[in-house]
Amino acid sequence: MEYSLIMTSGFDILIQFYNAPRNDFQAKLVFKPLSPDRLWKFVYEPIHQDVRILSKKIPVTKFLNLQVGVGHNFQLNAISWKWKLTTCLGEDGVSRIRNKTTLGLCPGVDFRFGWRADYVLPEITGGLGTDEPLFNMNSGQLQASLDRVETILSYPDTV
Repeated sequence: MEYSLIMTSGFDILIQFYNAPRNDFQAKLVFKPLSPDRLWKFVYEPIHQDVRILSKKIPVTKFLNLQVGVGHNFQLNAISWKWKLTTCLGEDGVSRIRNKTTLGLCPGVDFRFGWRADYVLPEITGGLGTDEPLFNMNSGQLQASLDRVETILSYPDTV
């Protein structure tokens, strides 16, 4: 569960409280310009004592985006950098395709299949000076299901 407070005045200030794995709430402060051509955003996580400046997602190819960031952890007194390579085919989270496919068996007999595919696209991330490995790949996942099978019989008009 996530709670957000957004304040705007030339800059977008987002204060998030999200549920951590141990049922604790953690806070994150995000500060970014409102202009659509913004190049960066500032993130501060007080519990981790971590400050980061992240670039916007930079198009590398027609389908790939790269985001880089540099940060400082005050608790460890360490400077770090992170990067993330993602695809722009679908939004964050799970995407879904629903379709119906018709297969003609012979004249007058067709089968129609209703199917669905839920997918999470691969993501490659990394970091240096953080607890994150230099190279990490989430291979994504695909779950497909056949939801409906229809038999369609059609008779020619012979009137």
